[in-house]
Amino acid sequence: GHWTSGVHEMVLMSVVVCVLMQVGALSGPTRGVVVQERRGNTDARTRDAGTISIDTLSLPESASSLKSLKSVAPHPLPVHVQPPLSVQTPVSHAVLTALTNVKGALGRVYGLQDSTLTQMASLHLLDSAINDSTYHGVYMTMIGTTWEVRVAESTDLLQWKYLRTIIPNADMPYARTVASNGWIVLVHEQWMRPGSTAPSRLGFKLYYNQSELLAGRAFNNFVAPLTVGARSNLEGTPNIYSAELVFRNGFYMVDAQIGFHYNDDAGVDQVAQGTLRSFGPTVVTPEWSAASATGYDAAFLKAGAIGNIGQRDAGVLGGEALVMQEGNIGHMPPTLWQDWRLWLYVPAIGEGFPPTGNGTITQLAPITDKGSTAFGNPSFKVIPCPANRTSVPTIESGRASQNGSDCVFVSFFAFGEGAAPGEAGVVAFYNLAP
Repeated sequence: GHWTSGVHEMVLMSVVVCVLMQVGALSGPTRGVVVQERRGNTDARTRDAGTISIDTLSLPESASSLKSLKSVAPHPLPVHVQPPLSVQTPVSHAVLTALTNVKGALGRVYGLQDSTLTQMASLHLLDSAINDSTYHGVYMTMIGTTWEVRVAESTDLLQWKYLRTIIPNADMPYARTVASNGWIVLVHEQWMRPGSTAPSRLGFKLYYNQSELLAGRAFNNFVAPLTVGARSNLEGTPNIYSAELVFRNGFYMVDAQIGFHYNDDAGVDQVAQGTLRSFGPTVVTPEWSAASATGYDAAFLKAGAIGNIGQRDAGVLGGEALVMQEGNIGHMPPTLWQDWRLWLYVPAIGEGFPPTGNGTITQLAPITDKGSTAFGNPSFKVIPCPANRTSVPTIESGRASQNGSDCVFVSFFAFGEGAAPGEAGVVAFYNLAP
């Protein structure tokens, strides 16, 4: 995520952009019918539009009252969740190909939009129910000058049906299922003034299950106080490294490790990491602490990301723990949109998540149909392959894989200044998972 000032021109996806006036260090570009996407709370970027969709799960309620929260252990739910993180060092060619081969993907779309023809920026998929044929995702879009978080559904990962807006004046959503009981933690940027203007803080919502999230019914909310970004009033682009159920002081609650970024005194995006404790029933006040990820930032600076270091996603692919990170190879400020690049961070043996900076870093070069070069806002998720793919070839060997295989869904943003004609905006695609 990134904060910017002034007006930046990009032909990217569809969130109709008016004018985001700069407040403090933040401001958004303007662009009549062109879309804008915010990278964290740091900046907004205009883009063109595209399309996609997802399914509504009806899962059993794990707890519907404070009494049940206190006395009954939540029931495990049948969800397809990403495997536990492991640590490896060298990343395989198969993993690199799965994350970057847009042109040869099993399915792909440029300028992704939902069914209302608005941009699906910062799209993150929810964990899928086992054997479920529909996918659900959370994303952000701009209506007028205000960001909002939406949910949508799809059966093919390429065309998405808008379901509803679940959080107003907010963006950069990221959700994670608590594996032991099916609760869902959603973290996002929460703008504290009208029109999505600073300050921007990290907001958290807790849902009993996916049905409740899709209906927009959180059973608890928390907006964290500013920490490392207190001077700039800007913190955002969160991700969740882990979310675990704990039983503390007579209640079931969630502890989570969070990644995010903030704008420093020089106006440059830096990565930070935080710990959320005791997020559960409303009678308990959650605890929040955070610090700059100085070692992690230093590793990317050494690798060539000498400007903003912003949004990231973490997970496991092909048995390898990975962080997909955006970073700018141009000095900041001002933001040079054509200089945004994607990187892959692999934790060192024993490092785990959140990352410390001791791992290895590889700059990625996504292969699009026409050769776009500037990308940001990365997201990846291992999910069951679409049901309409009864037989699909693998990228490496061309052998057939029957329906039921896992795929990896990837999305990122192609900036207009580095995008080939027709490729600006949200790029979404999927390949067979290694």
